[in-house]
Amino acid sequence: MIINFNVNDVSWNAPIHQLNGDVLRRHVLINGKVDCLDLNFTYCETTEKGTITDSKNQQIGHFSIID
Repeated sequence: MIINFNVNDVSWNAPIHQLNGDVLRRHVLINGKVDCLDLNFTYCETTEKGTITDSKNQQIGHFSIID
């Protein structure tokens, strides 16, 4: 599957084989220009979209399945 990420005004697509927090975290830490390792992810299976929040529970980005 292909995931579209939008974090801190940076956008990219990445192929992943499994949708889980560890995989999402790795992509965000490498490409998202974040200064926090404590990231949280929420995901809605109906819309195939999710949000990314930091340790202060503030939204820093979002992601969605595009293929």
